[in-house]
Amino acid sequence: ILAEGIAFIFDTTRLIIFSLIIASSLFIKTNHRPQSLLLLGAMGGDALLVAVIKNMDKIARPTNGILFDTGFSYPSGHSAGSLVFCGILAYFAWTHWKGASSRALIGVGVGLIVGVVGFDRLYLNVHWLSDVFGGWLFGAFWLLFAILVFRQLQKAGMFESERFRFIAKLLFVGAVVVSVFVVFLGLFGSFLFI
Repeated sequence: ILAEGIAFIFDTTRLIIFSLIIASSLFIKTNHRPQSLLLLGAMGGDALLVAVIKNMDKIARPTNGILFDTGFSYPSGHSAGSLVFCGILAYFAWTHWKGASSRALIGVGVGLIVGVVGFDRLYLNVHWLSDVFGGWLFGAFWLLFAILVFRQLQKAGMFESERFRFIAKLLFVGAVVVSVFVVFLGLFGSFLFI
């Protein structure tokens, strides 16, 4: 039951729902709009790219899983999504807590969560070991890319302009619409394509 609960909570659809809630609360605070867009962009990009890679590779899942999971196997969306989601939240926390012990504790916490999610996918036998490692590698790449782009835009002062404030509202509305669509497909997509 615990393993199924972990699989349920760290499903890409639910992580996007959590991201929407967190990003909405950040967006309401005017000075946290860039962080809101970073979270939505990172999670949305992760979900989209994992889906594209899965459909390009078309690797079958193990057939004797404890839990029945649909879709292709490589890379593990749970592994990639948990790394990106927790990594972005850790990045936010690191910008506020600069102490070495705080940062180490945050890093260990993220490592434990991501490790438990990966182990959970193997325990439920819904992924191969290579799927989990591939998900972690892809998630680490995407997380690093998103944070580097965010920091470059921040360094260039792009978030301070009046133009950004206008564009941020449009991007946020667009991200919410796309996220709701992804969540809808994640929750009801299997019924639509039967």
